[in-house]
Formats: sequence, structure tokens, C-alpha cells
Amino acid sequence: MRSEYRAGPVYRTGLIVSGSMCAGLGIAVLLVLALHQGNYARLLPAGVPTRPVEALGFASCGIALIGIGFWFPRMTSALATVALTMAMVLAAEWASGTGPRVEALIAARLGIANWYPIAPNTVLVLLLGAAALLLRHTHRWYEGHLGVIAALGSVIFAIGVVACVGYMAGVPSYSWQGQAPMSLLCAICSCALGLGVIMSACRYSELDDSGIPRWFSAVICTGALAINLAIAVAYLSKDGRTWQWGGVKPLLPMIVVSGTLSVLAALQTRQSGGPEKPNEL
Repeated sequence: MRSEYRAGPVYRTGLIVSGSMCAGLGIAVLLVLALHQGNYARLLPAGVPTRPVEALGFASCGIALIGIGFWFPRMTSALATVALTMAMVLAAEWASGTGPRVEALIAARLGIANWYPIAPNTVLVLLLGAAALLLRHTHRWYEGHLGVIAALGSVIFAIGVVACVGYMAGVPSYSWQGQAPMSLLCAICSCALGLGVIMSACRYSELDDSGIPRWFSAVICTGALAINLAIAVAYLSKDGRTWQWGGVKPLLPMIVVSGTLSVLAALQTRQSGGPEKPNEL
């Protein structure tokens, strides 16, 4: 059966609010940096500053989400393509060690002398977010694979949650590389972007009697596993091995809850026959 369009006012409102939050924070950071008020881009006095390339990426993805909510497919596709291209170049530069060229170019355009390399977890978030938004408007693809797009959103949300909890608990779970940690603003934008991607998939999916998509258990399982994986990556990084037991303790409730959720969601997915199958087009 084809996925039917559901009005889903809650899902539509959710993705518009998430997109507005993501785009608003990104644009605000760009304005602050352009006015040479870099301290406001930290959010916390001793926090990590948000890089201009990160703000540009989140602003593009946020506006693309708003385009989904108001059905402007060309705007969504164009901005998602720009964000995906930028994220791919950043990932290639980070992997090959040839950068940072994109960061230097954007910083020079804004007249910023002192800037920092982009965080690898932020690059992954922008890469997954832009890919999900672009696939969202590949018409013959997304109708039968909305669960896959929502799963990408759950991974993005998980990375943002781990970083936010790290800042609140004082544990560097937001750092996948010692000299390039994720900023708090990027962590908040990651949560908003992930939720928006999930909401955009829910809006056009087949819903069960409770009003949620049939593949939602698989998405919860993916997000819960991604939370523990993000913590493991941060711990195994160069600085993570210096974590003290007293600092890790605040993360234990999240690790236990996400592990339990992943098991329960996997069992629910198995009982329901697995994720939603692609529709015949």
C-alpha cells in the first residue's frame, strides 16, 4: 500500500519549529561573528566557540527543514545539496589532512582572524542531515524508505544528546578529537535537526492506530544504539582515556536507559515483523 499523505499537524508543527530553531541559531551565530562579537558564539563563558562553517551548515539544513514544512521542494533540495557538498568536502579534508580550506575561506569572508577547525562529530551530523534532507525529496526513493530517513535523524539526535549531556555533566563526551570539540550550540542544533528529520518522515508515513509510524520502534532502537556508540567514540578518542570514574558516573543513567530502550525496541520491531517494507511503485 502506498504511503498516504497525513495532515499530521503535530508532526508538521514539530518539523517547522525544529527547522526554525536550527536555522535561527545558525543565522544568529553568523551575525554575531560578522559583527566580531565572538564571545556570544560560545553560549557559555568557558565554552567552545561555534565555527562559522558549522553555523552556515546548520542554517542551511534548518531552512531546508522549514521548506519541507511549507512544501518548497526546490528550496529544500538546493539547500540540502549545498550543505551536503560542503559536508563532503569537510569530511574529505579531515580524513586526508589537507584542510582546513573551507573553514579558512568562510572565516575570511566574515573577516574572522581567530577560528578553530570543525569538530568531526559536527561534520558527521551535517553529512547525515543533508543526506537525509536530500533523500527526502527524491520522489521515487523516499516513499518506501521513510524509516531509513528517520533512522538517520535518530543518529543525528543521539550525537546531539550525548554532547549536551556531556556539557551538563562536565564530561567531554562532546569531543571526538582533542583539539576540535563540538560546541554547545552545535549540540543543540544537532538535537533540533535530528528531531526535524524524524518529524518530516513521520508526516508522510503510514500511521498505526496510535498515530505513530509502523517503523518507529526500529528508529528508537537505532537512536539508542547511536547514543552508546557516540559515548564509546568519545571515550576511545585521545582525550577520552583520561576520563575519571567520577566524571563517567553522570553518564551511566543515560547508558543504561539507552541500552534498555535499544533491547526493548528491537524486540518490538521483531514482533511487528521488522521495519516498514518498501512500497511498490
